[in-house]
Parts: sequence; structure tokens; C-alpha cells
Amino acid sequence: MRDDDTTLTSDVVGDETPTDSAPETETPELSEVEVLRAELEQAQLEAADFKNRFLRARADLENYRRRAAGDVTRARESGLDSAILPLLAVYDDLGRALGFSSGDPAQLIPGLEAVREGLKRNVEALGITEIGLKGEPFNPDLHEALTAVPTQDESTANTIAEVVQTGFVKGERLVRPARVVVFQG
Repeated sequence: MRDDDTTLTSDVVGDETPTDSAPETETPELSEVEVLRAELEQAQLEAADFKNRFLRARADLENYRRRAAGDVTRARESGLDSAILPLLAVYDDLGRALGFSSGDPAQLIPGLEAVREGLKRNVEALGITEIGLKGEPFNPDLHEALTAVPTQDESTANTIAEVVQTGFVKGERLVRPARVVVFQG
């Protein structure tokens, strides 16, 4: 058993030797802890800076979104105004036509024709043109065929026989298809 005691004693003695040198080892550990604390403080300062930058960027984005939404609303209202102004001219013309024809209904026809021509000019001024005229070749991309009527004349086959509702295009974009009756040969 003494051998075991000796071993224990030598282990304890062996452990005591590093303990004696432990204060020398603690000094580098303390300086390492201080370095880590300094790095932690630096990281916390950077994190706070990044958080402030993030909050400012988020506030800037919210302000941008509000301004953009306001711009869209103003643009929509401006577009609506530009579309309504020609219609208001037609409204005025219809009032004048009805005022002139109050005594004689036959005078209403020329006034209505003048109003329609004025409306057509206003629509064309917006860049919108009429499609689906009688005699035009039928185009399924521009025209909606309501029905087909037979024809003996091959030159009129697949052309518009009657316009039920005029169609309109703005440039290459279809605004409203023309609703038509088509000759079928």
C-alpha cells in the first residue's frame, strides 16, 4: 500500500508543481480575458452601429414607399383627369344639342352627329383609333364574331358584314374588341 501512497503523494506533488507555476499561467489568461472583453466591447459597439444603420435604412425605405404611393396616386388622378376632360366636352355638346332641338326633334339628329364627331376627334387626340369597320377583313385578334352570315360573293368572304359595337386600339394595344357579324363564304 505504501507504493500506492507514494504514487498518490507523487501525483499530488506533481500537481503542486504546476500550481506553483499557475500564477505565471494566470497572467497570460487574464490578459487573454481582457483582450476578449475588449473585442466583445468592440463587437457590441459595431452591433449597435449596424442596428442604427438598419433602423435608418428601414425608415428611409418606409419614407420612399410612402412617397412612391403618393406619386402613383397623383399620376392616376392626373390620368383620370386627362381622360375625363374630353368626355366633359361631349357632355357640354350634348347639352347644347338638346337645347337647340327642344322645339323640333328633327334638329336633334345633326346635333348628335356633331357631338359624335367631336367625341371621335377627342378620342383620336388621345391616340385611340377605331377598328372594326364594315368591309374590313375579319381579324380574331381584334374582332369578336357574334355570328356569321352566308355570302355568295367570294370577295366579301371573311370580311365584316355588320358592326354591332365599334372596337378601339391604342397603338398596338387592343382597348376593346369590335363586336361584328362576319360574312362566311
